[in-house]
Amino acid sequence: MKRLPVILIPLVILAMALTATGRGRKPAVPSIEDAAKADYLYLEALRAKSQGNFDAAFSLLSRAKELNPTDMETGLELSNFLLIMSSEPTDTADMSRGVEMLRAYWDANPSDYYTGVKYGLMCQRRLERDEAIRVWGTLHRLYPEKVEIAFQLAEVLAQGGPAADRDRAIAIYDSIEALEGPNLTLSGNKIQLYFNENDTASILAEADRLRESSPSNVEFMVFSGKVYSMFGKREEALKFFDRACELDPSSGLAYYSKAEFYNSVNDSVGYDREVFNALKQNSLDVNTKLSILRGYIQQMYTDSLQRPRIIQLFDTLIVQHPLEHDIHDSYARYLIIARDYAAAAEQEEQTLGLDPADPEGWEMLSSLYLQIDSLDKAEDAIVRSLYYYPDNARQHVVLGSIYTQRKETAKGMEEFRKALSLADKADAELLSSIYTSIGDNMYQQQLSDSSYVYYRKALQYNPGNMLALNNCAYHMAVEGKDLDEALHMIEKVMNEEKDNPTSLDTYAWVLFKRKDYAKAREMIDRTIELTDESDMSADVLEHAGDIYFMDGEPDMAVDFWKRAMKYDPDNELLQRKVRHKTYFFK
Repeated sequence: MKRLPVILIPLVILAMALTATGRGRKPAVPSIEDAAKADYLYLEALRAKSQGNFDAAFSLLSRAKELNPTDMETGLELSNFLLIMSSEPTDTADMSRGVEMLRAYWDANPSDYYTGVKYGLMCQRRLERDEAIRVWGTLHRLYPEKVEIAFQLAEVLAQGGPAADRDRAIAIYDSIEALEGPNLTLSGNKIQLYFNENDTASILAEADRLRESSPSNVEFMVFSGKVYSMFGKREEALKFFDRACELDPSSGLAYYSKAEFYNSVNDSVGYDREVFNALKQNSLDVNTKLSILRGYIQQMYTDSLQRPRIIQLFDTLIVQHPLEHDIHDSYARYLIIARDYAAAAEQEEQTLGLDPADPEGWEMLSSLYLQIDSLDKAEDAIVRSLYYYPDNARQHVVLGSIYTQRKETAKGMEEFRKALSLADKADAELLSSIYTSIGDNMYQQQLSDSSYVYYRKALQYNPGNMLALNNCAYHMAVEGKDLDEALHMIEKVMNEEKDNPTSLDTYAWVLFKRKDYAKAREMIDRTIELTDESDMSADVLEHAGDIYFMDGEPDMAVDFWKRAMKYDPDNELLQRKVRHKTYFFK
C-alpha cells in the first residue's frame, strides 16, 4: 500500500470537503455478507479520515471497494485518495483507477455539480478533450445559469477540433455577453478564435462592436487601438488612442497605451512624451507606474542624454507618492547604474527610513558611502543597521575594515572576531572575506608575517578571492618578500580582472620589485589610462615615477612625482624625490 506523504494531508482534507458523506447507499451486487462488511469498512474509513488517519482510511476504502466493487460512494472516496497520490498528470495506475472511479460516480450522478467540476478539470488536465466537452456540456445543460461552466465549455471547444466547435465556442461567448453585457474578456476570447482562423475582418469587426457598445468607455477605446495597431492600421489606432485620452485626460492607461504604440513604430519622441504623461496621472497605481518607468529605463538608460529626463520622472513620482518605499528604492538603484553614488545614498536613506526591515538595503547604503569615501557616514549606517540586525556578520566585517582603515586596529579586530562568531561555518566565501580583512588589519599593525598567514587562510577557503590575492601580493612587493609567490598571485588576479586599475597597479609594483622595469612601465601606463581623474591617487603616480626613473626616464619620473604631490603634499619622501630629482628607497 502506498503511504500518503504528510505534506499531502491538507490536500486530502480539501478534496474530501468537496464530497458529501451522507448520500444514499446503492444496492450491493455482491453477497449480503460482503456488502455489510463493505458498509462497515466504509464508515470506519470515514471515521479514520475525520481523525486525520489517512493511511488507515485509504486501506479501509480499498478493502471496502474489493468487497463491493459496485458501490459508487466508496469509489468516489477512494478516487480522491488515488488522484492526490498521483502527482503527475500521466496515466499512472493510481490516476487511471482514480479517474475511472470518479467517472463512474459522476455518470451515475450527473447533477452532482462539484464532482462534475472536479471530473471536468481532471479531463482537461489529462488533455482528454472529447470527454471534457461531454462533461462541461452536460453541466451547461443542467446549470445554464452558471457562467463559469459556460466559460469552461467554450474554452475546451476552442482548443482544436473542427471549425464547428469554434463556432459553438463563439456562440457560447455571445450568450454570456447577452447575460452580462460586453466586456474585454469575452471580446478577447472571440478575437483569439478569429485570429486562429486568420479572420482579420471578424477581428476588426469585434473590436468595432465592443467599442460601439459603449463609445465613452476608455478601456474599450484603448482595446480597439491595440487591435488596429496589431494589424498595421496606424492612423486608425492612433485615432482611438487619442480619443481615449480625450475621454479621460487623467487615464494613465490611455497615455501609456499610446506610448506603447509610439514605441512600436519607433517614434522615440512620442514614446517619451506619452510615458511622461502616463506617469503624471493619479489614476495609475504605484506598481503600474514603476513597471512603466522600469520599461522606460530599460529602453533609455544606455543614453546618458536621457538621464535628466529619467531623473525628472522619478522626481515626479516622488512628489505624487513621497512615502512609497519602492519608488525611492528603484530611484536609488537607477542612480547606482548612473554612477551617482551620493544621490543614490540619499534615496536609500529615504527607502530605509520608510522601511528599515531591509538588511540588503543597509548593506547597500554602507557600500554607497564607502564608494564616495565617506567613512563616517558608512560607519553610522552600519551602526544603525546593527540595531535592527545585530547578527549580520557581513556588516561587522565592513565596520571592522573601516576601523582598520582609520588605524583603529584593536576596534577592527573586535568586529572581525564578532563576524567570525556569527558567520555560518559553511559559508566559505564569507569566512574568506573575514580572514582577508584580518590580514589587512595585521599588516596595518606592521605584523606582515601574521598578515600573510591570514591571507593564505583566506585563500584556503576561497582560492578565487581576488582581494586576498591582490593585497597579499602587494604587501609582499612592498616588503620585497616572496616575490615569486607574489607574481603568481597577481597573475592569477590579472587572468580574471585585466582592466582593474587597482590590480594593474599591484602587478606593476610586483614587476618593479622584480626589476622587470619595461613590463612594469607597460602596466603602470595601463593603470593610469584606466583610472579616472577623480579616482587618481598619490600612490599610483608615485609608483609611475619610480618605475619611469628605473626604466631610464628621469624627467618623466619627476613629472609623475610632482603630480603625486598634488594629492599628498605633505609626503616627505615625495618631496625628497622631487627636490633631488632621483629615486629614494625610503
